[in-house]
Amino acid sequence: MLTPFMQRLRESIMPLHDEAEKVGPLHVIPDKTIRHEDYIKVLERLYGFVSVAEKVIGSQIDDRCVALDYPNRTRVKHLANDLVFLGRSEGSLEQLPCFDGVSRLTTLPDALGCLYLFEGSRLGGLVLSKALKEHFGFQNFQGYSYFASNGVDVPAMWASFKDFMENYVQTQGGGDEIIVAAKNGFASLNEWLAGA
Repeated sequence: MLTPFMQRLRESIMPLHDEAEKVGPLHVIPDKTIRHEDYIKVLERLYGFVSVAEKVIGSQIDDRCVALDYPNRTRVKHLANDLVFLGRSEGSLEQLPCFDGVSRLTTLPDALGCLYLFEGSRLGGLVLSKALKEHFGFQNFQGYSYFASNGVDVPAMWASFKDFMENYVQTQGGGDEIIVAAKNGFASLNEWLAGA
């Protein structure tokens, strides 16, 4: 069950979430109709967004966020592993186009709003990873480790994130700023992924 702030945050981004599910490039994964080359393009676009966003979020994390255990929440390394498994060289990843809009994340609430997107996508990733395994025959987290969060206990991570966010807003404030950042981040991610 979602807590009051998390419920408000979820409701604020639902139109963007629904749009992504209907027309975004990830919507063909559950249908198992995505082509191999299109899947690689999606991973490359995600890499260009996540690699930058995780660094910027990390730069805003401070001692109020110890409970988050942020380093263990990052997933760009899983994207890199998936792309290398699918035939991309490690050196080529540094040449991929990168999203530059995350420079707007200048405060901790901004960063937490963006992190909400990644933590929410972890839950949806479980559905996508199952479909990818069935569609492409992937095994042992090779080719789908980003969506599978490399096998971590996703429900437990989500529960600890919800607890952290609710506690942060109750003690530090910034709820409205977090919501604006989440909405802006989701809109930017949808637009960025459309380039795949």
